[in-house]
Amino acid sequence: MSSVIVKLMLDVLVASLLVITILYCWQLNRRIRILQDSKGELAKLIKHFDESTARASESIIALQTASKKIGENIQTRIDKAKYLVDDLSFMIEKGNKIADQMETGLSAHRRAAAATPPSTKSSARTSAAAAAQEKTPLGRSKAVSSLETVLERMQGRNAAESAESTTRKPAVTARLRSKAEQELLEAIKSGR
Repeated sequence: MSSVIVKLMLDVLVASLLVITILYCWQLNRRIRILQDSKGELAKLIKHFDESTARASESIIALQTASKKIGENIQTRIDKAKYLVDDLSFMIEKGNKIADQMETGLSAHRRAAAATPPSTKSSARTSAAAAAQEKTPLGRSKAVSSLETVLERMQGRNAAESAESTTRKPAVTARLRSKAEQELLEAIKSGR
């Protein structure tokens, strides 16, 4: 009997080990299914991540082109501002020279009028009356009024230029600059 009991105990032990192995395999199979399902979800997640990365790179390229256009636009405005600064400083310099020349001429005329004897003052008065006829109603000489006319023309052009700033090219601006300088030089020459 003892051999039968040993055999029976061995059979029970093997059967219990088989049951434990079957349970372990069943749990392992369930975990493998979960892993495979997670693998599908992971593939979907990687696909979405790839799409998001592609969209981000497209957005970066779009931002780079937009920033390049904005930079070019700012540079053209800076160039235009530098041109206007140069043009205004040129006009101010020429205006100061004309004002100095007019002041020198006026002070020389006053000294000459003060130095003339009373008998020649009547002829000086007639020349002063002729000079008064040359002046505009506001008391400005023809040179100053022609200079103001040139400046008004240039302001009109600058207003038109600011309205067309997006379509204007640098070659056109250079041509207008030389034209404005020519008009200013003509006004200065006619004022002398």
